[in-house]
Amino acid sequence: MPSKTVLTIGILAHVDAGKTSITESLLHHSGATSSLGSVDKGSAITDDLSMEKSRGISIKASAVSFVWEDIEFQLVDTPGHIDFSAEVDRSLSILDGVILVVSAKEGVQAHTLNLWESLVERGLPVIIFFNKIDRAGVDVERVFMEFQKDLGAKLFALNYPDLSLPGQPKLIDFVDCAQYKETTILDTSMENLAECDEAFLAQYLEGETADLGQVLKRGKDKIKSGALYGALFGSAKLGLGINELLNSISNLIPRPKNYHTTQASKVFKVTFDEKKGKLAYIKSYGEQLKSKDVIRSQSLDKDIKINQIYKPHLGDLIQISTLEQGEIGVITTSDIIYSGDVLGIENLDDEFSKISKAVLGVQVIAVDEKDYQKLGEALDILNIEDPILDFKWFKEDKEFHIKILGPIQTEVLKENLIQRWGIEAEFHQPKVIYKETPATSAEGYVRYWMPKPCWAIMTFLIEPAPLGSGVSFDSKVRTSDISNKYLNEVKRAIPWSLKQGIHGYEVTDLSITLIEGSEHNVHSNPGDFLLATPMGVLRGLENAGSDLIEPMYAFEIKANQDLLGPIASDLNQMKAMIDAPVFEHDFFTLSGRVSVAEAMNYSIKFNATTSGKGRLKLILDGYEKTTTTPDKIRGYKGVSPLDESRWILHMRGAFKADER
Repeated sequence: MPSKTVLTIGILAHVDAGKTSITESLLHHSGATSSLGSVDKGSAITDDLSMEKSRGISIKASAVSFVWEDIEFQLVDTPGHIDFSAEVDRSLSILDGVILVVSAKEGVQAHTLNLWESLVERGLPVIIFFNKIDRAGVDVERVFMEFQKDLGAKLFALNYPDLSLPGQPKLIDFVDCAQYKETTILDTSMENLAECDEAFLAQYLEGETADLGQVLKRGKDKIKSGALYGALFGSAKLGLGINELLNSISNLIPRPKNYHTTQASKVFKVTFDEKKGKLAYIKSYGEQLKSKDVIRSQSLDKDIKINQIYKPHLGDLIQISTLEQGEIGVITTSDIIYSGDVLGIENLDDEFSKISKAVLGVQVIAVDEKDYQKLGEALDILNIEDPILDFKWFKEDKEFHIKILGPIQTEVLKENLIQRWGIEAEFHQPKVIYKETPATSAEGYVRYWMPKPCWAIMTFLIEPAPLGSGVSFDSKVRTSDISNKYLNEVKRAIPWSLKQGIHGYEVTDLSITLIEGSEHNVHSNPGDFLLATPMGVLRGLENAGSDLIEPMYAFEIKANQDLLGPIASDLNQMKAMIDAPVFEHDFFTLSGRVSVAEAMNYSIKFNATTSGKGRLKLILDGYEKTTTTPDKIRGYKGVSPLDESRWILHMRGAFKADER
């Protein structure tokens, strides 16, 4: 058992909510730092990248530690911009609780909704902090009620903001709020408590709420149980509410229970340091880890050796000899491990939905041709740090391709390449990444029996399946014709057989059945079936024909009623499917679906139309069939299994012309 209590708390927010400023305030207020870091001055400890300092935004997740009430808190500060939500996804997988920051000025934003859905799905304890109450024009009652309505959350306010004197906000402890009991915030909080606490319900209906200390105790009990969400008001700029926030995460976040008796860790971040080399940020979920220990990498499927272990400390790394359960550490190893890897034999897989789903692809080109090789190596490193890039190096075509979440990400990647490697690169305009699905049913026949020794003969039946169903494989061949050891190779080859179809995209939503086949008792070996499967599957897809399917957004728009006309016009031009609008006061809410291709740049136009006061939420929502036009089709990268003679030579090692 650990000798101390360690809690990993994430701090999440929409962009510009003041998240990093709150992190700096928590560090300073707890005594971890002697001076208060500032985002505006570029002195924030958690924004240590030069790009973060210059842009004033968080790009990478960072971990800092402080102690409060004998608890060691590991605070993970995450990016607020949607383009860097892959960092948030990786961080969510290691958290014990969350501080969700909402600007009391702007209120609930589109990304707040994205974050909330992930937090609810994971069942993470959440404390909501309404920041920036010192801003002019803040309506705390509206923001509080809007949060409840839009997110479907039952809130319990742990303090109350008195904004009666302009420019002089005051925070009132709940127990001292007798004169504010009739306010919307306090009355709604007690109403929410009454709905989940039968004993308090009777008191509430009788008006017996004078003992606010007892009401607060009941409210905290329900927050701990997850029936209510605790809400605090404050201002990081003025240091208001920070002490209450520290006490709330200390007293209201349950202690973690998901530890193991064996060594077990999860990698949530990978970076490269000029002096220390590859650095893997991990959280330990099991037995003590020591430098020089050997542990299993589940993604590499092999044992790796931990060389050194470090502890993040106020923007620096301190070398330590052991890492205890629950602690975040940084390890170095000779092997290349990726973010999301699990170390050890325990199941720490993260099966939850992701905020980040890349459906845009860009080609990257070195401005100076002599930097071609150097650019490929740099992109390879960036891909290790952020696997969502899905970097592909097509050597035959001398092309680099990556996937992105949005335009800000490409700007940051461009700066990264210049600052770290001195490489100037151009990024082509993002293109939608389509997928393929069979148009009809057809068979694909393959006979691989020359040059001997080899033998694999198979016929695949390719059939379309419902959209969103994925890929299924079945075999109708008797084991006397193809034995299980060869069938296992066929199954292993199916996923990478479908990486590129006849139009150049990943193939999905199909059923593959092996209906005939044979092996040879002398000439067959497992590699023959591994080699032949893509040939047969792609031949079947070619015979069936291939339809393109495109990614779709589900959208939700909230704006002033005066803007309904121009916004509806924009949506109609994008061929969106629109539900009936819902009206409330001066605002309308509009939902529906639209293709990613049509809505790729709509957020810029939307912000201009609404003067930045509307809310647009776009979330990926499956795929729909689209017309197949020449501009959407792309050539096969590498050696195609349909070019059977070259494919066989390539797979047998005669030459290498495929992607890296």
